[in-house]
Amino acid sequence: MKRTFPLLSLLLAASLLLGACGTANNESAIATSVALTVQAQATPTSEILPSATPRNPGMAPTSTAPAASPTVNPSISYANCMAAVLVEETPPDKTVFVAGNSFLKTWRIQNNSNCTWTPDYKIIFWNGDLLGGAYNYSFPQFLPPGESADVSILLAAPETAGTFKGEWKLQTPNGQNFGVGPSQIPFWTEIVVVGANETPTYGITSVTYDIERNPLTGCNTNNWYTVTAHVSFSGPMSEVILWFEHSDGFESKKIKLEITEATTMDFTDEWKFHIADAQGPKWIRLAQVFPTYIAFDKVNFTFECK
Repeated sequence: MKRTFPLLSLLLAASLLLGACGTANNESAIATSVALTVQAQATPTSEILPSATPRNPGMAPTSTAPAASPTVNPSISYANCMAAVLVEETPPDKTVFVAGNSFLKTWRIQNNSNCTWTPDYKIIFWNGDLLGGAYNYSFPQFLPPGESADVSILLAAPETAGTFKGEWKLQTPNGQNFGVGPSQIPFWTEIVVVGANETPTYGITSVTYDIERNPLTGCNTNNWYTVTAHVSFSGPMSEVILWFEHSDGFESKKIKLEITEATTMDFTDEWKFHIADAQGPKWIRLAQVFPTYIAFDKVNFTFECK
């Protein structure tokens, strides 16, 4: 058993030592020694308490503190970071869905700015029909300037029939919203919903064109106009037949297709002019021949030698 001396004994011993030495230095040293000894005896022994009973690992906490918002450095400017281009999208607009069906909407977006986008950028709901989505999503990856990435969101057709459209934009880490193209417009999805007991009718929902002239100006012996038609289908079609029509009455070879899902496809046609051919306004258009005849919009151009 450990023995302790009472405080009075310590003081008596210090007094005897002081009397024996009789010097100021010894007096100071003895006083310090006594003070330290008294302090040591007065300090309670720390007690180790048992830890709280561990939580059942299968149970979630009853409450948690909200996650801290990302820290935004106000000194960073994003003025040169808000430039984007919509490259393509799937499924195409006006795709037909049965009420309640889910679908994955994907936009391929090009970073046309001077900055590398990070997951601190967001895709935010802008306007229209939310279609079962969330109001914001983190950008899916780091995207350097000039490169493109797929932005995909899982959405769902409403339970009622009709046409629905939801618009989205991008957002910088400091909360500035921006869209695509020079006008910063939203990118969107537009769907056609039929009732759960209805049989969907699919078809061509959109035809747009690009046209190129070779040579760009003047006249060679042969002058070519190349038209590319971008055609969107709203769903599967067991058989569809297309051809191109020219303003001079020409009809191209038939293009026979089987469409297995909503998609966008490109078809190309060429019209060759000789230097001696009549100049003036012309047009080319795509037409559906089967299952029903539908003539789509024309792409107009002028053949001239100058």
